[in-house]
Amino acid sequence: MDQRIINLFDEYTHKPLTRMEFMERLVKLTGGLALAMTALSVLDPGYAEAATIEESDKDLVIEEVSWPGDASTMKGYLARPKGRKKRGAVVVIHENRGLTPHIKDVTRRVAKAGYLALG
Repeated sequence: MDQRIINLFDEYTHKPLTRMEFMERLVKLTGGLALAMTALSVLDPGYAEAATIEESDKDLVIEEVSWPGDASTMKGYLARPKGRKKRGAVVVIHENRGLTPHIKDVTRRVAKAGYLALG
């Protein structure tokens, strides 16, 4: 795949580039809407299809959390099994893509295994 397309997708996922602007630029790079949609299907990580533990899992308590950081507000995804008892904790550290649906799913998997998990 042309590196310019990969760079554009990276810009779209990490910077304030609207989907409309991303698609317009992708169509220009590929030469048409059909090729742009084909390229997009290759670039899309397929998060929805990859989830193994649903957010609606009845055995888990899940919440978005935030706390003050040095220069900004930090955000996290907290998941734990229902019920009150002492349990180990795991911090799920994401790669350079941030708190993606995949990282949230990994956090839910850890919680499903019996731990308090913070992504």
